[in-house]
Amino acid sequence: METTRQRPAACPRFGVQSYISGKWLRHFHINCLNRLEPEWSRPCLLPGDLREALSISLSHFQLGETGSGSCLFREAAGKCDPDDIGALELFVKEEGEHARLLARLVERLGGRLIRRHWTHRLFKLVRQAGGFHFEIQALLTGEIVGTAYYQMIHEAVQDEPLNAALNLMLSDEASHIAFHLDRQKARWREWLPLERSAWELQFQLIVLFALRAAWLDHGPCLHRLGFTWSDFRARALRTTIGFLDGVRSAGTVRQGCGATVGAAVTSS
Repeated sequence: METTRQRPAACPRFGVQSYISGKWLRHFHINCLNRLEPEWSRPCLLPGDLREALSISLSHFQLGETGSGSCLFREAAGKCDPDDIGALELFVKEEGEHARLLARLVERLGGRLIRRHWTHRLFKLVRQAGGFHFEIQALLTGEIVGTAYYQMIHEAVQDEPLNAALNLMLSDEASHIAFHLDRQKARWREWLPLERSAWELQFQLIVLFALRAAWLDHGPCLHRLGFTWSDFRARALRTTIGFLDGVRSAGTVRQGCGATVGAAVTSS
């Protein structure tokens, strides 16, 4: 259980999320320490056709994990306090670590990295279309899709370095979703019921759209591993429903700008 920091009465716009930032700064700092690197030198015994399917799919996912977050930070400037921005910077840095791990996996499987793909262009266009909070939401959608995708590969493929890398990324993705959940819960307390319903509706539509786009790209690989569209959809929607249930549990206590946050906050 974390005790929140005291915030002054005057705080910047979107400062309602700020009280959870100290916790996540500590988490991201600690999480980058003592990470066990997969044993890349171990021989890969997967059949050639599976290695090819995996390398193509993983290279597409790797491209989606790249990026400096420059647009995100430009939008955040003047809207978030230093702790908010610091936590977001470490979050983006962790996504960059996933890009590195995925690049090593593609190399291990004998594939090649790509520099452009329609799913990457579409995701980048969508996430930058609606400003800072919409981009955060698009990144959250990517975490939900990625969690389902990594889980399925982890369950179906027996390769120790690949499984070790996926374990690292799945652990990170769970924390990333919890990070976004804390931020969204803080905003939720400031909204009217109508605003909450509108946000839920558009978020669900975006998740469904993202799942369809991801299946068009990665469906052949996941089907090769024995999974169907229904499997992929159901798994991602379970995470989505859990996230929405967590947001709705935010309660009715107002903890925004102009209020001293004195209550203890339980980590999600």
